[in-house]
Amino acid sequence: MTFTLYSKADCSLCDKAKDALAEFRRECVFDCIVTNITTDPGLFEKYKFDIPVLALDGTDVLKHFIDIQKLRIVASRRQAF
Repeated sequence: MTFTLYSKADCSLCDKAKDALAEFRRECVFDCIVTNITTDPGLFEKYKFDIPVLALDGTDVLKHFIDIQKLRIVASRRQAF
C-alpha cells in the first residue's frame, strides 16, 4: 500500500495530513511519498485549489481535511478488495 500526499510548503492542512500519516504509521505498514506540487507545473495546475490531496496506490482518495479516522477508513476499504 502506497500513499502519495500532494502538498506544498506553508500549508497548515498539509502539515496536519503529514501528522495524521505519521500517527497512522504506528498502526499500519505503508509507503508514503510526499510530493510538493510547486515543483511540477502539471501537478500544481491539477491540485492548486485542493491540497492536501492523498492518493492511495495512484488513485486520489482524500482531500483537504485528512485525519487518522479517514485514513483508517480508506485503508480498510482497500484491504477489503
